[in-house]
Amino acid sequence: MGVDRAMELEMRKAGIRRMLPALGLGLTWVLAAGLAAAADEPEGWNGELAVSVTAQSGTTDTFAGSLDAKAERDWEKDAVGVRFNAVYGTSKKRQSSDGSRSETIQNAQGLYGDWKHTVHERFFWNSGAQISRDNTQGRELRAALSTGPGIRAWQGESPAKNHLDIDLGVGYRYEIYDGNTGAGVAKNGDTDHFADVVAGFEYKNLFFDDRVEYTHTGSAKMPVNDVESYILVTEAIVGIPLSKAWSFRTSFYVEYVANPGVADVNKTTTRTTVGLGYEF
Repeated sequence: MGVDRAMELEMRKAGIRRMLPALGLGLTWVLAAGLAAAADEPEGWNGELAVSVTAQSGTTDTFAGSLDAKAERDWEKDAVGVRFNAVYGTSKKRQSSDGSRSETIQNAQGLYGDWKHTVHERFFWNSGAQISRDNTQGRELRAALSTGPGIRAWQGESPAKNHLDIDLGVGYRYEIYDGNTGAGVAKNGDTDHFADVVAGFEYKNLFFDDRVEYTHTGSAKMPVNDVESYILVTEAIVGIPLSKAWSFRTSFYVEYVANPGVADVNKTTTRTTVGLGYEF
């Protein structure tokens, strides 16, 4: 049993090593395509860094922290974005029978890239790439690429901060879960590779005399080769400026995985963060 488990782990690690260069290339392509499309423009990058930390001591000691970093660059017809987020948390009962052993309650990281090219006043082409993991969900790797057309369904006086974008496209997704190499390997041996139909939206607006910045995004990935393994993700972010650079920031994230690769994990993951944001 130990030998079989070791071989299984080596096979999964080998699979990750094979996939990372391809997804890294895909992420590079998304960013490079956007940069090349607007290489003659002199505009610079802008970004945002948000951090939150919570700690509690008593009968149970808990610690949780999150980091969310974004960088964006806009041109006349192109926009390129990179985002990295990470969460980590532990919990420990002081009077537990196993002494000081702590339990990891959050451990997830993700790197995302996207390129949006405006084709017409209301129409654009959107491409994205993702590499992420979530230890508490038993997911060692999710690597995804997607591309497709979109439409700006609505925009306000400041289109960058007042708009509703909707896109639809196709994508490829590869996942490795702890314990097996996909959501249903026992069935057909190939459900760790997904050909997705991808849909998404981004809504941005300002409220209360432009004092509150609201962003709401969502996406759906429906694999045509295994329709029961779809994924739904939505995130809402509220920012209240404290100064020109600093803001109070809270976010709420929900992910639903219809057919996770590990049987004993919850299909729904929710995450709420409250902290400070810094724009540069």
